[in-house]
Parts: sequence; C-alpha cells; structure tokens
Amino acid sequence: MYTNSFTIAIEHSMLYEVGSFWQLTPEVEQGLVGTKAQRRAVGYVDDPLDRGGETKFGIAKNANPDVDIYNLTWDEAKTIYFHRYWLAGSCDQLPNRVAVLHFDCCVNHGVGRANKFLQLALNLDADGVIGNHTLEAANNEDPIATCEAICEQRAQFYQDIVQRKPNQARFLQGWLRRCDEMREFTCDPNIDFS
Repeated sequence: MYTNSFTIAIEHSMLYEVGSFWQLTPEVEQGLVGTKAQRRAVGYVDDPLDRGGETKFGIAKNANPDVDIYNLTWDEAKTIYFHRYWLAGSCDQLPNRVAVLHFDCCVNHGVGRANKFLQLALNLDADGVIGNHTLEAANNEDPIATCEAICEQRAQFYQDIVQRKPNQARFLQGWLRRCDEMREFTCDPNIDFS
C-alpha cells in the first residue's frame, strides 16, 4: 500500500514532528504515553501556545478533531498521514523528490497552504487546489529547482507568521531549521527518492 517515497517522506518528517531521536520501538508503535520518556518518544505534547493543540506523532488535534490523539498508535498515525496528507496533497502524482518535500509542507502547514507553496514555486496562480495544470507543471519542471522555490516560499511564510504574531517567535528558529534541513535533503542530487 505505501510507496517507498511515502515511507521516506514520513520517516523524515518524524525527525521534526517527534524529534531527531525518532526510532520505532514496540512502545512507540503502540503509542504509549504513560511516562515522560514514552511521551517524548512519540512526540506527545499539549503546549497551550502551540496552535495545533494536543499532538502525537505530529498529528495535531486542531487539524484532526476526530482523532483520539492520546490513544493514537503508529499504524493509525501512518494511515492518517497517508490519506489526509500524502493523497490529499496529491503527493502520489508528483515527482518523488518534490513529493517528499510537499508532504512535509502538507504536514506542517496543512494541505491547502502547501499546495499554494507548490503553485507559487511553479509560477502558477495559487488557488490551493492541485489539478491537472499544477501536476503537469510540476512534472515538467526541474525537481530540485522546484524544491528550492518551495523552501523559499516556506521560509517567507514563517517570517510572516512572526511578523503578525510576535508571540510565535519562540518557534521561528525550529521552523527555519526544518525548512533548511528539508531543502538540503530534497535538493541533494545524490539522494534517490524512488
């Protein structure tokens, strides 16, 4: 069911959604949160300043109100990521390299905003809906150049958030680090994303 590109995308996104220590263990797969170490291992947080609200495996309650975040397992999280982010963002129809970055954008910004980043990177009207015109453009452009342009859109978006809402500045360094690392990862011509 899951393609190699999806597996690469979700594993890489977990480095940001959960942490650089991300590792699948039986406890992590079960989504256990009974101890501080277990909460850390699955990225379980409920920070009142985080606009996503209660979050686990990067699945935020505010974006997924129908999900029981506290009891979420890894298999359930992967299914959510596949349907609500990978397929909803048309990642399965994009060049693999672009799909990995676009997926991370869908996860971090929501599908509509990520779609606009992609469209702006391709110099298209940004309506937030991936249709045939966007897919054709994405599949005919240099994937590395597209990834570079998406990351530019993304970095500016983060800066704009802090400009409008200064209380979000505490997150800016992490957001920009994620953007820079995703740029480095997806723009490396030596990495095979197929």
